[in-house]
Amino acid sequence: MAASRFSRASTQPRYAVALYRVSTAEQGHSGLGLEAQQASVRAFVEREGWTLVAEHQDIASGKDDRRPGFQAALTRCRQLGAVLVAARVGRITRRAHTLSQLLEEGISIRAADMPGRMT
Repeated sequence: MAASRFSRASTQPRYAVALYRVSTAEQGHSGLGLEAQQASVRAFVEREGWTLVAEHQDIASGKDDRRPGFQAALTRCRQLGAVLVAARVGRITRRAHTLSQLLEEGISIRAADMPGRMT
């Protein structure tokens, strides 16, 4: 009976919320950094067989945890139990403390350039 429950849990769809970030308005307006991040994250999510339910972006320093896109992405992850996905971990935050807090809270985080599990 336990195996049956495990099988059902493993076949449930997994949702992903994407977060993209560039540091300067010039990078954001040019689209250079954002387009590459979007392509990387979308390809990763597709390979994993997940459903991308939201995409958020910021044009700000990764040291600022008050970024609106970052906060909106976290809210959506909490609502759905979704995985937070970025092209690289540094696109989520530049603060180890913030990353540690998110992991302790149970937010599942994945980076397209490091496909192994963090949580």
